[in-house]
Amino acid sequence: MWDSSTSGHATGMAGEFFVMEQLFRRGYEATLTLGNAKNIDIVAYRPTDRTKKTKRISVKATTKGGKWTIGRDDLSGEEDMIFVFLRYKEFTDSYIPPEVYIVPAPKAWENALGWLNDTWAIYYSGKNAWRDLSNFKDTWQLI
Repeated sequence: MWDSSTSGHATGMAGEFFVMEQLFRRGYEATLTLGNAKNIDIVAYRPTDRTKKTKRISVKATTKGGKWTIGRDDLSGEEDMIFVFLRYKEFTDSYIPPEVYIVPAPKAWENALGWLNDTWAIYYSGKNAWRDLSNFKDTWQLI
């Protein structure tokens, strides 16, 4: 039997749809981008915002591992880019929501550490854990 808790694809897709739901419930118009292994997962804006500023969102979801990989490209200057980091503690139990951390790209890049093959990661556990990550827990207002 297939175990969805071990599938990175299932975790990633669940994360993207979770964030889409949360955005719509908070009054955003959002579009899920297509493709796999892309930098931008969701494009969103709030119709009530006169500027109609669009936010680009990269969703990073995990069930284990202690980190979220954020890619190779330096996004430290991208003010309209937001990372939504999700940590599913019990992925197969749909009654337990993930932990949610919403971090603007410049702040994420300040705290990124090198990982494999010139990629960068944000660590949430272990000796390399970002110590003040909790300041971004459930900060949906940053989008």
